[in-house]
Amino acid sequence: MRHLLIFTLLTLTACGFHLRGSVAIPPYLKTVQVQDASPATRIAPDLKRALQNEGVIVTDDAAQANAVLRLQSESFTRRVQAVDASGKAQEYGLQYSVVFSVLGPDGTAWLSNASVSSRRDLRFDEGAVLGAGGEQEQLQAEMRAEAVRGILRQLARVTPLRADGQTAPAASGAP
Repeated sequence: MRHLLIFTLLTLTACGFHLRGSVAIPPYLKTVQVQDASPATRIAPDLKRALQNEGVIVTDDAAQANAVLRLQSESFTRRVQAVDASGKAQEYGLQYSVVFSVLGPDGTAWLSNASVSSRRDLRFDEGAVLGAGGEQEQLQAEMRAEAVRGILRQLARVTPLRADGQTAPAASGAP
């Protein structure tokens, strides 16, 4: 039994498994500026907070940043998926997506037009119209949190590039 447990732990470690919420951000991303394409973007505050929780210094000054995380777009759509016999919506499909890029201090794209998305289903009950709005808000918050985790996972895999397209040395603190 002990050998099975050790084998399982080694297998999980070897495949890259780690507990949710724990992401190893590379040292060259330890100071980041988050640029928001639109002031109405709802994910930016959540993303900044998550970066800070991972030990990243979030700055408003691009000159101090090792990298720029540019939030290019954020979209939320709601589509009818099922209707009843009278044509009234019974179920909606919710889709949330964020497109972002990561730029080096010299403006070189380290990651271009990357996207994360999340999808949920929302059942609509005519008898609970007031609760449906609250449920949709809760699902949107969950989808944003999932998108933040997806962005952090992609940041953990970003490789710095120099202006000539060559990989910059990762050992240094700044590219």
